[in-house]
Amino acid sequence: MTLDELKTLREGEVVVLTKVDEKIIDYHYYKIGDELVFYRFNDDISSVDFVRTSGEYASVTHFSYEFCHYIERKIELERNNKLNSLGI
Repeated sequence: MTLDELKTLREGEVVVLTKVDEKIIDYHYYKIGDELVFYRFNDDISSVDFVRTSGEYASVTHFSYEFCHYIERKIELERNNKLNSLGI
């Protein structure tokens, strides 16, 4: 996802982690395929907030805008997978 695409996310939209980089994300807490729900932008500190639900807990996670390189919209991934399965 590009930064411009990141900035078009709407509250409640689901993204999927598609890349893990230990410099950015602690491997103990995140893995490829994890889903995060977009919450809000915090332009004061150039960060983006997502809600991560895991079991009983829901927590807000804060990432820099560079996080855009590690996620994709869930709906786009599902569409691409469907097209690939159809051979298109």
